[in-house]
Amino acid sequence: MHICMVMAGDEEGGLEKHVVEMANGLVQLGHQVSLIAHEKYADRVKGVNFIALDLTRSRKNPVILWQLYQAIKKMDVDVLHAQANKAASMIAPLLNWLKIPAVATLHNLKRNTSTFNKFDRIIAVSQRVAAQFESQERVRVVLNGIQLPEKRKSKALPHFRIQVIAIGRLVEAKGFDLLIESWQGIDAHLWIVGDGPDKVLLMEKIQQLKLEHTIQLLGHRNDIEQLLKQADVLVISSRNEGGPYTLSEALLQYCPVISTDVGMVPEILPQHMICPPNDVNALHQLIEKHLSNFSQLVEDSRPAFELAEQQLTIEAMIQNTVQVYEELVNA
Repeated sequence: MHICMVMAGDEEGGLEKHVVEMANGLVQLGHQVSLIAHEKYADRVKGVNFIALDLTRSRKNPVILWQLYQAIKKMDVDVLHAQANKAASMIAPLLNWLKIPAVATLHNLKRNTSTFNKFDRIIAVSQRVAAQFESQERVRVVLNGIQLPEKRKSKALPHFRIQVIAIGRLVEAKGFDLLIESWQGIDAHLWIVGDGPDKVLLMEKIQQLKLEHTIQLLGHRNDIEQLLKQADVLVISSRNEGGPYTLSEALLQYCPVISTDVGMVPEILPQHMICPPNDVNALHQLIEKHLSNFSQLVEDSRPAFELAEQQLTIEAMIQNTVQVYEELVNA
């Protein structure tokens, strides 16, 4: 098949990682792939027909929409795939003229999902995201997956002082402010990996609570895989989330995860490893409970490790996405 994917973002998050890996993976399977995205991603894809177009401006900009329409119209495409809400909202008004089978992926919870109703198929990254749609007839759930790490080792024993890691952009949705507040009285070390607009606020909060000796902001890092190997536990503190990718990354490294109840987390982790989002006390209790009995946490995580190997790899994600394409084209 010839698949044309459209991405409107220009950040360094899970969405961008998802699209780049999906494009490269589809090419490796023998599909022809075109990707319309910001020029910064051009050197991250191989064997892909890359079309640089800055879609970061207004989604109603008539010049940009015309350029987008022209770029797609010039190609002989079997499936058009809009990645995330903004790309979907830009593609939706063009569908009547393009006459191409179209798929849109929704990566997170949205107040208004009406734009997606114009697509032939909707891919949701979790059951919770899928549940936003009244009609499920055109909705398919495809969990986010990553490349299986080459060398993995079970974390039978923690460091002398348990090393916890949290990963993501420093924005309100990730709940790192809640995580810092919940860390009071926790006898463990915490790395927060990532960069973003809330960096100064989080630094100030760490200083105010006198947690400088137990919490480190590591900034943006390119060695996440190595950091997960060094860490004993991943904690996800998000207020809202689509995937998250960090869940897959940690579990495939045999790194136990405790999390707030967001995204696909309840589909992967047992309920006793999850707490309500946006609740500092609940998050503190969850962390304290599982860090105080690390060996039990590892044992309870084994079913999640096995599930991750079956469903949270990039191979599984791409295979499930291709099934959606084939279903649509054959229909």
